Amino acid sequence: MMKHRRYLLPILLVGLFILTSCQKTINTKTELKDNTEAVITELKLQKKQLTIIENTYNQLQQQMPEAQKKNPDTNLLEDQDSKVYLLNQKAQAATDQVADSQKRIEKINARLKNTATKKLTNLPNSAILQLTQALHIVQLDHESFNKFMVAYKKDQTALYKHAPELLTEKNDDLDELISQNTQYLGAVNQQLEILQVNINSSLTNAQNLLTALK
Repeated sequence: MMKHRRYLLPILLVGLFILTSCQKTINTKTELKDNTEAVITELKLQKKQLTIIENTYNQLQQQMPEAQKKNPDTNLLEDQDSKVYLLNQKAQAATDQVADSQKRIEKINARLKNTATKKLTNLPNSAILQLTQALHIVQLDHESFNKFMVAYKKDQTALYKHAPELLTEKNDDLDELISQNTQYLGAVNQQLEILQVNINSSLTNAQNLLTALK
């Protein structure tokens, strides 16, 4: 039992170190400026990649059913030579970049929130709080966006899996699946629009915080 405790203690200490690092208070204007500028960089990256996601998936959607008719026996989502596959990979790469960026933002926002609760007299606490609230809204938007993306991707996989057999047997069924997938994409696009709006709000709050630091 004592042996297990000896192994457990270092693990707990490492976990505590990671937790306290994420929640480290920002104490100086220089630290706050650096963190705010990092947030701005990440938000701008997200805006760019979210635009790529929207444009690319819309291009992909336009490939059906003509691309399938030209390759009737092929799952275009798995055919590495197909435009559908390449567009899907491009959109997925952008989605991965956004997810990684959001993780970085959430780590920074954890520090900003911790700083806001301290109410340090040398820092613009109201501006910090406004930014943390705006970033939290963006975080919630990402959670909704991810749920819609999971639903869209699941439906997309089913569409391209069944498309070859439906193309030769029941065109009406294929049209129905395409229409259904288009509706899922429409819901994803709505989430993308909401994200862009709230990212813009966060950028404004971040710029206001930088101004307050001057």
